[in-house]
Amino acid sequence: MMNVVITCGGTGGHITPALAIADAVAANLPRADIRFIGTEGGMENALVTAAGYPIYPLPVKGVSRRHPSDAWQALRQLRACEVQAGKLLDTLAPDIVIGTGSYACYPALAAAAARRIPTAVHESNAVPGLAVRLLAARMSRVWLGFEAAAKHLPHRARTLVVGNPLPRDFYACRGEILAKKQQKTVLSFGGSLGARAINNGVFDLMLTMRAYADVRFVHATGKREWEEFSARFAASTLAGDARFEILPFISDMPRRMREADVVIARAGAMTLSELAASGRAAVLVPSPNVTGNHQLKNAKAMAQAGAALVVEEKELLRGGLAGAVTQLLRDDALRARMEVSIARHHRPDATRLIFEDILHLTRAKK
Repeated sequence: MMNVVITCGGTGGHITPALAIADAVAANLPRADIRFIGTEGGMENALVTAAGYPIYPLPVKGVSRRHPSDAWQALRQLRACEVQAGKLLDTLAPDIVIGTGSYACYPALAAAAARRIPTAVHESNAVPGLAVRLLAARMSRVWLGFEAAAKHLPHRARTLVVGNPLPRDFYACRGEILAKKQQKTVLSFGGSLGARAINNGVFDLMLTMRAYADVRFVHATGKREWEEFSARFAASTLAGDARFEILPFISDMPRRMREADVVIARAGAMTLSELAASGRAAVLVPSPNVTGNHQLKNAKAMAQAGAALVVEEKELLRGGLAGAVTQLLRDDALRARMEVSIARHHRPDATRLIFEDILHLTRAKK
């Protein structure tokens, strides 16, 4: 029996691949003991528990790079959490420890490397985050979503390009033929925690398009923005109209994407992988607050390939979002071409490659 520890947290973009990896191990090794390490109060606790896996929280917090005093305190806390993680690993005795980026995975992966336990970290983006860059040289393997990420890592890093692992439901519904609908559906979200700019843009879009009887909206505000957005929605002319569905978080993304005709979303690597797996036409609103402005680069690459339309945040309230969404809803041929184009970016073998490498890393250790 294999003992696997997976560490993740922070946002859905790090939790989703972690759960996909866990499910791949469980599907191939039904007797495997799979446990998670997360953060106290993080959304991963509910999602991991709902998926049927036990999770152990650590008091990990992100490292601020704006205020040196906050950064120093956070680094000290990471070190303290590394000690706690080490004690936990001594009890769990894993054959391998796997992380999916972000500050949340740092303590457990660092502690595992110090104990010479096989380790692997997955980086979904083309520009690796700080935690992955700090850990890379000590990892048994760094799995990459994009080959371009390797140039940002230490030359000693043992990398393997695998793509981005997705929940099995994305593969189960791929190619599914949906019945024709009376209404077209716009699905929108700005990430698991929320994005105020997208929330504001989508709210105005809903007001603009409420006269379109053949269009319905499903919008996820993000948990951080839920109360403010729902109060604003309830006080508007949109309240009570069944065509407008608002949620704090989308827990069944594969189904929601397959039902959508147009998706409004950020341009993070995991979101693009989900769009590619689902074959959905999209309007991408890249976040301007990410390392190396990589979301804008991602979005422009998709646009150049004919796989998406791009609306930057500064254009949201200037009619750019309404123009792009209306164009896709009204032009069936354009939407169909975009669906074919984005589907070409799908990497269906990501979870298989990761599982095979898990076997290689654990066998090499033994």
